[in-house]
Amino acid sequence: VKHQREEPGDGMLGMLVRQHGDDISDRELAGLADGLLTGGLETTTSMLALGAIVLLRDPALRHRLIEDDDAIDPFVDELLRYLTVVQVAFPRIARADITVGDRRIEAGDLVFCSLSAANRSGDPGLDHFDPHRTTRPHLAFGHGIHRCVGAELARMELRAAYPALLRRFPEIVAASDLEALEYRKLSFVFGVESLPVTL
Repeated sequence: VKHQREEPGDGMLGMLVRQHGDDISDRELAGLADGLLTGGLETTTSMLALGAIVLLRDPALRHRLIEDDDAIDPFVDELLRYLTVVQVAFPRIARADITVGDRRIEAGDLVFCSLSAANRSGDPGLDHFDPHRTTRPHLAFGHGIHRCVGAELARMELRAAYPALLRRFPEIVAASDLEALEYRKLSFVFGVESLPVTL
């Protein structure tokens, strides 16, 4: 942020500094930079790795995605639903008193929504990954005015990346035990620390 203030570059932060100057605080700029990095990179790379794990475990599914172009859309939507990388939505402040289930929420209360739980709610079968599942609505990208602005870009990236990966490296295998992978513990974005593969 300090560097962009001194020498605004051609990127998003530099553009904001040039257009808004002191109307945008350093804290706001830092928040935007964090949002761009997390939302524009970390979420997609995490989902790509998690989907690759699913594919490494299922050779028949790998083959199907290579051979059947129509299989990729339901696969991607099911991945997004089942392996929601942003598992808890940003906190919200309740605007009105409401009862949800057996819980009373008062206006002004801090509220968190578990997107991963919401994506598995209502049907015991939703606790299982099913790449053939007919598309159902999910909250992987949030909802309403809080819906991720990059949702469609992320979908396009995932729809392009998995078939490309499998066609380019049809013999890809895990280079370590998939059951022993380390998952991030203190990250806003769910994912693995690393995914060793042999191409």
